[in-house]
Amino acid sequence: MTITIDHVSKRFGRNVTALDDVSFEIQSGLFGLIGRNGAGKTTLMRIMATIYDATDGNVLIDGEPITRHLKQYRKMLGYLPQNTQLMPYLDLEEFLDYSCVINGISNPKTRKSEIARCMEIVGLENEGKKRLAKYSGGMLRRAGIAQALLGDPKLLIIDEPTTGLDPEERLYFLNLLSKMSVDKTIVFSTHIIQDIENICKNIAILERGKLMYTGNIHGLLETLRGKTFGVTVAPGEEAALREKAVVTSVTYINNLPYVRYICDEAIHADSEVVVPTLEDACIYTLGGVKR
Repeated sequence: MTITIDHVSKRFGRNVTALDDVSFEIQSGLFGLIGRNGAGKTTLMRIMATIYDATDGNVLIDGEPITRHLKQYRKMLGYLPQNTQLMPYLDLEEFLDYSCVINGISNPKTRKSEIARCMEIVGLENEGKKRLAKYSGGMLRRAGIAQALLGDPKLLIIDEPTTGLDPEERLYFLNLLSKMSVDKTIVFSTHIIQDIENICKNIAILERGKLMYTGNIHGLLETLRGKTFGVTVAPGEEAALREKAVVTSVTYINNLPYVRYICDEAIHADSEVVVPTLEDACIYTLGGVKR
């Protein structure tokens, strides 16, 4: 399956441009969308999920606009929004049964089988009779994934899946996505760059509605190898580095700022070459640390 984002723009009213002529391709497996808050990630995912219409451009599946075969496209689509709004007064089995009916799965035996399959995939097979109001944040995200998996969709669109999760639940969720991507196309967005670095090969970076980079993570990191430096400086000296290079992080160690920066050559005598991380690469692509 090849998903093509073809010159997609989205405007709200006269003055707000959420996406500005964005184009890239998504192949099977895991694909990560990265960007600061407000970069346009959610807007793009809502267009892909057919919640929004693009102002200009198209989303294509294997060369065909999704609007041309909308009913068939929605059958192959699973969507988990950033804010999971489940029904707290229902237990998980009741909620998934309701979701099955909404999705056109009318046969009771088929619904029962599908509910059991999806609960097992997300590790909630023993929690089906528990009301959703009593679920933890991580369990609610897993319940949302179970709902998105009903009907065995070939495309999953998942918006900010690990926000607010504790470390154990976050790791579980990432492993789950990685496992499911064997036979699905999964597009997920995040501003937690480590999530992408651990499980994705290909990414797109958005900033204020514009596409800043799309392609292979390894290729992006290779362009910065030998150009990424780290140095401990005196307090206040990091400001001078910002004028000559792109600073990707400033952390304080023993009350002294340790600065990572990207430049064609070292600009401080004590600098050492360091291995670039995806965080370095993304912040460099976005123009450096703003705050």
